Amino acid sequence: MTLHVEEHARVVSVERLRPGDHAFASYADEEARWSTLGSFAQTGITKGERVLLFPDPALPRAEVLAHLAAYGPPVDGALESGQLVVLTMEQMWLPHTLSVERQVAGLHREIQRARRAGYPSVRSAIDMAWVPSFGADIERVLWRESAGCHYLFADSRYTELCAYDRARFTTDVLDRAAAGHPTALLERPGSLLAIGGERPGAGYGLRLVGDADLSTREQFADILRRVAASGAERVVMDLTELTFLDVHCARSVLRLAAAMESGRRVEIRCGGMHAHTFLLLGALNVPQLTLEGE
Repeated sequence: MTLHVEEHARVVSVERLRPGDHAFASYADEEARWSTLGSFAQTGITKGERVLLFPDPALPRAEVLAHLAAYGPPVDGALESGQLVVLTMEQMWLPHTLSVERQVAGLHREIQRARRAGYPSVRSAIDMAWVPSFGADIERVLWRESAGCHYLFADSRYTELCAYDRARFTTDVLDRAAAGHPTALLERPGSLLAIGGERPGAGYGLRLVGDADLSTREQFADILRRVAASGAERVVMDLTELTFLDVHCARSVLRLAAAMESGRRVEIRCGGMHAHTFLLLGALNVPQLTLEGE
């Protein structure tokens, strides 16, 4: 089963989610599920946000906490302080019957409760296993994902991650759910995704998402080989959504630019931290390179 997350206007790693994002994620195994949820919780705790976690209803609370501890931060302190709250989705509509509108209203109450407690922003991670577990109408859920929950994000202080188990939903449902979210996540933290390629008459445009480090070094080198072989006179590499860039990969980009024939250029767009790395490595000494950093 292949989901084309690169078709989204914004694809990010879980660490790069920001307040106001409503993100789609999918997982095919336990490692992908808990590494994503663990990273999501860790980032929220580090930022001082209240983190709401709605795990698979079939899992005992102790098992959920054990998985979080294995893939994310120590959770005891956050649980005791109330910064991390583990909930079941049925709490959002009880004592009434299930409806998508009540589910969204329940989330809104939790968001307001967090604000009253002094949290500047709130994030929730929802394992969509709740849908088959409670017999929710999938068409109403898909409506909720695309149009029925916009008011939760109105002030850009709420972040929501909806994680779908690929074994529990059809390809059609997964594709429609993905399309209903303005943001999509990489399936696994620490992975690397390259979006774009050669465009006739417009050069080579490439956007990299995720991590460029030891674990993805071979993939990163292959991407650069394709860029070099393209023969494009203008290469634009957008690294603004690259979570991590190690020195080896950064140096490889500089070598790529330095080896360009006369008349070819490489433009790098990146955040301040990556720009600083390039500058320390001598980017200003590569005439074929243009660096645009924040």
